[in-house]
Amino acid sequence: MSTSQKGAFDSEQWKAQKGSGARNNPRVGMVVDLQRKHTLEGMSRDDVRKLLGEPDRQHGTSEVYELGASPFGPSYESFVIDYDAGGKVTQARLNRS
Repeated sequence: MSTSQKGAFDSEQWKAQKGSGARNNPRVGMVVDLQRKHTLEGMSRDDVRKLLGEPDRQHGTSEVYELGASPFGPSYESFVIDYDAGGKVTQARLNRS
């Protein structure tokens, strides 16, 4: 499934990329639109997973969705969602490494 508008967030396409090691992962182009259209802060973990699917990995109270290579340089990007003890999103951020 593809989107007709480059960079438009598509929940099903996002979920289909789970576990993808591709450097040209379409998620990297969707993350700005995702943050524009969906206020993740305050959402429950269940609601986030309905929207984004299962994370690629977890670190403590954070869940990580791999985005692939940055279109702006040689870095690799991921989208990190931090949760509080009650399972609500406290922060969603782009991470470059």
